[in-house]
Amino acid sequence: MEAKLGFWNKKKSSSGAIAAVCQFPFGTSVASVQRKAQSIPELQHVSWDAAVAPQERTDALRSLVKQQSWQGRSAVSVLPPDFYQLMQIELAALPLEERRDAARWQVREMLEFPVEQAVVDIFDVAPFGGEKMPLSYVVAARLGLLRERYEMLSEADLDLTAIDIPEFALRNLTDLFAEQDDRGTAILYLEKQGGLLTIARDGIHYLTRYLTSGMDDLIPYADGDFEALTEQLDGIVLEVQRSFDYCESTYHLPMVSRLLVAQSEREIPAVNTYLNDYLATRVESFSFDSVLQLPEGVEQIELNRHLLAIGGALRQEGE
Repeated sequence: MEAKLGFWNKKKSSSGAIAAVCQFPFGTSVASVQRKAQSIPELQHVSWDAAVAPQERTDALRSLVKQQSWQGRSAVSVLPPDFYQLMQIELAALPLEERRDAARWQVREMLEFPVEQAVVDIFDVAPFGGEKMPLSYVVAARLGLLRERYEMLSEADLDLTAIDIPEFALRNLTDLFAEQDDRGTAILYLEKQGGLLTIARDGIHYLTRYLTSGMDDLIPYADGDFEALTEQLDGIVLEVQRSFDYCESTYHLPMVSRLLVAQSEREIPAVNTYLNDYLATRVESFSFDSVLQLPEGVEQIELNRHLLAIGGALRQEGE
């Protein structure tokens, strides 16, 4: 198995269409995006399968591939957050392979599993304006888990061309809004049991912060108990503001143009209203309107449940 986490391209897709598969403990999200010259990308397909047993997941994916005539299509596997570790390290200016070796050595005591079982890759984040040296980050995952992903997609007759992480799937989504948001975009993705905040500008991922609060913490108070709801939202406001402050102090990144909030279970208007009152940037609901061609009849709240898969399918060749 050939794999470099998040940044590996094996070969290009002849059709330009990419499928992405994102597995969660409670099911699998699949999306396919077609990029077109001189036009916005097209979301051709999005679906969810609730199977959780490994063979049932593979069988369901194989059936979908056959139904959609995707045999041999380029595919991205987006890892769930508990499948990898992301760590900041210090690296000298070395050739790429030597930097990977140095990164492996540095993180050996930080890993939750033996370094001999790890696949590692690195990426740099340059401070805004380029006045300071870039900060280096290493992504590490178990080879055995990556092999399982490879075998699943291979058995389903998909051509695994990249293994990606949620940080970069969400970064791909911010790229859709680059023309609208000249100072960058932040996305707050509220999943069932937690959340992810991603901050990006000019195609550069600056930060992703994982939040412990998710839709399960908000929905019980959505229809009347505003005081209890605001207690939950206070924690989210604090985490978001800390993230903005960190990007300003570490990367000299000015405040982004806006924060887009994607709620995945139901839309609670009070969430956006409260965040808008207490944050220093504009807060709006996440929407694909005008930036992505959508299948007829699909609702945004349904698409929000598939953001990681859609972001993975938006990966561009050569990234």
